[in-house]
Amino acid sequence: MLLARSRYKPIRLLSQYSSSSTSPAPATAPLLVKIRNDLKAAMKAKDSSRLDVLRGLISEVTNAAKTSNPIVTDLQMVNMIRKRVKSSEAASEEFQNAKREDLKAREVAQIGVLQEYLPSRSLSEEDLTTMIQDVIGRMRTEGKDVRLGSVMKALVADSGGLNGQSVDMRNVSRLVNAMI
Repeated sequence: MLLARSRYKPIRLLSQYSSSSTSPAPATAPLLVKIRNDLKAAMKAKDSSRLDVLRGLISEVTNAAKTSNPIVTDLQMVNMIRKRVKSSEAASEEFQNAKREDLKAREVAQIGVLQEYLPSRSLSEEDLTTMIQDVIGRMRTEGKDVRLGSVMKALVADSGGLNGQSVDMRNVSRLVNAMI
């Protein structure tokens, strides 16, 4: 049997899925770069406890990259590290109550490694109260509604004082509620 020429056009899959992308690579948080460099140093030093913590942080960032809101800024990294510190503190307390000193010591060591990556300077409560009072006063002079949500939004906005600062938002919320 004689083969006839095919009526179908050849499929060009390679041009459709080429590796040369026109979109730039997402920016990496400087804190993440530091964590990756420290991971290499921990591998060379064979520091297993530090290695486990840093691998866990990097895996969390990688998993977050697959979601709708990936971690790209240092502020997001710091918030993620704070969550890990709080969960480790809670686990340490549970291990203390269960009289498991070995696991508690492991969690305390994890907290120590995580706290190295948290910013050391935090706003004092006095600074927070003056900042909150300024925002509330400005909102009242502008005739805006002074409620918890609107005050918190104004504090976190670019013109607010908390933009990029490392503070516990629950503490800020408590202070705002007290002043309203």
